[in-house]
Amino acid sequence: MRILVTTPTGNIGSRIVDQLLDAGHAVTLLARDPSKLPETVRTRTTVVQGALDDAAAVSKALTDVDTAFFLIPPQSTEPKWRAWQEGIGATFVAAATQSGVPRVVFLSSTGAQHEGLGPISGMGAVEQALNAALPNVVIVRAGSFMENTFISFPTIAAQGAIYGVVKGDQQQQVVATRDVAAVATRWLVDASWTGHRTVGAHGPVTISANESTAVLSAVLGRALNYVQIPADAFGQALSQAGLPDFVAKGYEAMSGGMAEHLEAGDYSQEPQTPASTGRTSFREFAEQMLKPAFEAQFAAKA
Repeated sequence: MRILVTTPTGNIGSRIVDQLLDAGHAVTLLARDPSKLPETVRTRTTVVQGALDDAAAVSKALTDVDTAFFLIPPQSTEPKWRAWQEGIGATFVAAATQSGVPRVVFLSSTGAQHEGLGPISGMGAVEQALNAALPNVVIVRAGSFMENTFISFPTIAAQGAIYGVVKGDQQQQVVATRDVAAVATRWLVDASWTGHRTVGAHGPVTISANESTAVLSAVLGRALNYVQIPADAFGQALSQAGLPDFVAKGYEAMSGGMAEHLEAGDYSQEPQTPASTGRTSFREFAEQMLKPAFEAQFAAKA
């Protein structure tokens, strides 16, 4: 069984690659910069150099593949972000149709069925394109990544604060990227499924921003507070931190839209099942990943 993995150097793609190789599968990688792949991976896989918007490279990568993992990078370099996402989706659909790849697993996000959520809504448009054109597609809608906490390190260090748009007591689905990779891998190696399915990738339990802040406070050994701010203030902060304005605006729309739908109670999430549920709790993630990274980055200030 040969499996294609796009974006193989990212947090999710790299973990999928390792799991597939450990299980003995033949793996093809589509990589913009193959030099970023570990030597142990390059020597055990077929590597096609190219980006997701390179039609020739995508077509080559999909040749003789049984299942493909498709992930669009979370941050665009193109100001017309939605058009960029849809363009990549169209390129992939055309190549997948031509190659006749039997199955595709696409990583999307909880809430992709809603409009007005910036890049999340863009992934929803790609979902629709895949399902309209290809016979067998699994959409994996993941909750918010636990790794998003890394962006709060500067304010944690300087102010003892974590800022966000969602209400502090609002329960949310959060998941570690290693658990998202595990869910996707299970579908990639299963040759028995057919048709169109939308499944979730969940953490063990939902958690509020107040609760996760309390956990992180205990793990780091410093007093922290969660501070709710308006979506436009969040976008301004991202711009001031150096993100391009169109990226900041995209995340502003995403965070504001999520907060509105969560509060309204219509931000539906995919059913949680044993197969969709990862093992990593937020406390475990904080102890294993956040604390070492924070102390390494802010050792002089801690």
